[in-house]
Amino acid sequence: MLDLLDNLTTHFNSKENLVTLIIEHNEKLLDFMLNSKLANEYKKHFFEEIAGSLVFKEKALLEVLENKELNNSYTRFKNKIGLTKKGHFLQSSELVVLNFPFKDNILLGNAKDNNTKSNELFYHEILHKNEIESLLNQKVLCNFEMHGHGDLENALKDKNTNYLIKGNNLIALHSLKKKFAKQVKCIYIDPPYNTGNDSFNYNDNFNHSSWLVFMKNRLEIAKEFLKDNGVIFVQCDDNEQAYLKVLMDEVFGRDNFVSCITMLSSTPSGVKTAHRNKTIIKTKDYLLVYAKNSLLIQLKPQYKEATTWDTHFNLYFDREHNRVFPLSHILRQNGLYEKLKATQNYLNDKDFCNFIYSNADKIFQTGKSLPERIRAISLKTENKDIPIKYESDTGIQYAYNGRRMSFLSRSIHSVLSSQGIEQKIAILLCDFWNDIDFNNTQNEGSVSFPSGKKPEQLIYRILDMVTNENDLVLDFFAGSGTTCAVAHKMNRRYIGIEQMDYIETITKERLKKVIEGEQGGISKKLNFKGGGSFVYCELKEVNLKIKKDICNATNSSECLEIFNTLSERILKRIDCDMHALTSEEFKTLSLDEQKEILCNLLDSNEDYLNLGDIDESTWEIDTKTKQYNKLFYSK
Repeated sequence: MLDLLDNLTTHFNSKENLVTLIIEHNEKLLDFMLNSKLANEYKKHFFEEIAGSLVFKEKALLEVLENKELNNSYTRFKNKIGLTKKGHFLQSSELVVLNFPFKDNILLGNAKDNNTKSNELFYHEILHKNEIESLLNQKVLCNFEMHGHGDLENALKDKNTNYLIKGNNLIALHSLKKKFAKQVKCIYIDPPYNTGNDSFNYNDNFNHSSWLVFMKNRLEIAKEFLKDNGVIFVQCDDNEQAYLKVLMDEVFGRDNFVSCITMLSSTPSGVKTAHRNKTIIKTKDYLLVYAKNSLLIQLKPQYKEATTWDTHFNLYFDREHNRVFPLSHILRQNGLYEKLKATQNYLNDKDFCNFIYSNADKIFQTGKSLPERIRAISLKTENKDIPIKYESDTGIQYAYNGRRMSFLSRSIHSVLSSQGIEQKIAILLCDFWNDIDFNNTQNEGSVSFPSGKKPEQLIYRILDMVTNENDLVLDFFAGSGTTCAVAHKMNRRYIGIEQMDYIETITKERLKKVIEGEQGGISKKLNFKGGGSFVYCELKEVNLKIKKDICNATNSSECLEIFNTLSERILKRIDCDMHALTSEEFKTLSLDEQKEILCNLLDSNEDYLNLGDIDESTWEIDTKTKQYNKLFYSK
């Protein structure tokens, strides 16, 4: 049996990859099993003949892969102490994925490029629903801080308060659900892409199936936060986009799919071109957009400033005399025509721009769409070259020689330019955005976050499209705090959730600078001068704090010392054999394997302190913190 498994694992590179292929009933996997030299053995153990056809027994193969007899010291030891479900594979629909990022260099401020890796341990734990007892109950909040104007107690009572919360986002969302359900107008998240590129702080490298479960858990609870007319934006790349689309169809419903926006996010230069002979260089990201109810959403059209003059606007309407002239004739009369002949782009000429904006309701091009009755009137011989006025559902319109007159004024819209929000000749943005600079965001917000920071202009566009002032915005992968910072500058309410320790040194500090009036990103464009406030707090850590200490240990003895000196109140898993930790077998495991074993022995239900346990003397929760929790969780 082991030969069969080794053969599959070797051919398909890893056990993790093999599990994904089995779940998918991958054609290449099945073909390999049925046509290899061990085909008869594979058929005997993992296929069943029904009505003349071979049926793949995926569960049988998955159970063997997870079986306690696997010849792997780490897996064997996990089985020995009771950490592996023996003979039972957990279907993804029954799982919850928790992730615990622990690192030696928390900030990684010395990362020089996208290829710099941290010496990091990132454990994600898969829990069966039967194992989840109090995991998703409301948790105690601690370390409250008030930043900006106002006092903390009043802020906790105020429904308009902004929040930045440190803690596991899945657990935090469940803690916040009762308070904020059906109140969020827009969710934006930029989750780990599952690329295997851990260049700064987040380890993206989940097993594919685990990543989908990880996302499913969070999307399902996030949906409960959305108002009926709310919208969610999820940023991703090619690696998981197709799978994530199917998952979001399942969670939000295919009828509520709004768009998949493609964004030009990088340029083909430098190290990106090193493998151009073997691959097509990636320069884009995606935004998957879903509505809570697509029938109820209202989107504000978005525009970008036109950079070249549309020469189709070549006619001029003299309204006073009801006559039409070539635009070139009018430009010549105003002394602009000869000057413009030497200009590559008319829109670069200040005098030309002043003229066309002043005469935008007179300069026009013609289009086909015209009521047939009006077309017939316009085409009469006596009406040749004469504008015909008529009324439509949208107001007064004009026809000219059988075509509709489309004025330049209808192409002028509010855009966020380098000078702020201005009325500009603009182009309607659809599902391809190529005008946002993703390459110069390193120091937006006056904080350094070399990889993964999103441009403030991107978040501005999203929030401008679907929200109004005072609407509530949620980002539960807050990262460097771009979503919260932009929401603050746009006078939107916000909730940011981040579990990484850099929330204290980067995210929180960025928002403090926003209150002080930092002028990076979109601040100058919006004439933002500072002000406002937010409340910072943390989920109260219990077992999670110990897991961090274990993962920061430098040797096996230090790990065991941390684990063995825990108080009796710290809950370990009662279904495991702790005595095996003193065995020679445990000592033969690598340090990372020992750390993961010890972390898994700590009950994940006790990672954070349940709100119902706040009064237990063991936890020494002070009176003020109890009072703040009461205020926060009260309706």
